[in-house]
Amino acid sequence: MKRLFLNGVSLWIIDYLFAGIVISGESLIALTLILALCNALVKPVLEFFSFPLTFLSLGLFTLVINGAVLSLAFSLVSGAYVSSLGTAIIASIALSFVNGMLSDMFDRK
Repeated sequence: MKRLFLNGVSLWIIDYLFAGIVISGESLIALTLILALCNALVKPVLEFFSFPLTFLSLGLFTLVINGAVLSLAFSLVSGAYVSSLGTAIIASIALSFVNGMLSDMFDRK
């Protein structure tokens, strides 16, 4: 539950950092849940079938997969918009960074 909350906060921060990403207030919760489902169900399938590309690119194709999953989640939620796949790839990198920082801040003991 804490992980979903941190993902929602991370998406909210990414919304303010990127001009190509628009998330309306009421769609933030739906986007958080849809992104969690996409990461749990769609991303492993994409990673499995794209393993040869990921291997040949020394893992850099994983960035494209992350951007595609983020773009898919945005397309499934009304009120959320990402302008391009490039924006989604860069936003997924920033999302990972912000999520890691927030997790580190809240998981300290």
